[in-house]
Amino acid sequence: MAVKTIVHKPELTEQEVQAIFARHFAGKYQVEACDSPLSLKTKYRDFQVVKNVVLGVALKLEQTPTETKFVYAAVPPRRLVRTLSFGFAGVACLLFGGGLTKEIETFIESAPEFN
Repeated sequence: MAVKTIVHKPELTEQEVQAIFARHFAGKYQVEACDSPLSLKTKYRDFQVVKNVVLGVALKLEQTPTETKFVYAAVPPRRLVRTLSFGFAGVACLLFGGGLTKEIETFIESAPEFN
């Protein structure tokens, strides 16, 4: 799991962030709400960027009184894949998720909406 702190933007919402990601990655990746159980979704994920059925990056916007940051990690984006092939999917994310995770990190660092 990685954390990237941006310029403090207390007005920024989860929905706005998801829309920003959707515009940027349109045609390349899917940006969608997480299909996790509600308690996991609200605690760990707001939305995810999906490369394929096995590889995605889950993101959460965290706001504190003094900070705005993203918490993100490579994850299998489909619950069924996570359940049926927990070991394989986890290994796939570790081995191949670095490129997508780095792409997400680079976008967060360079997007004018976050700076």
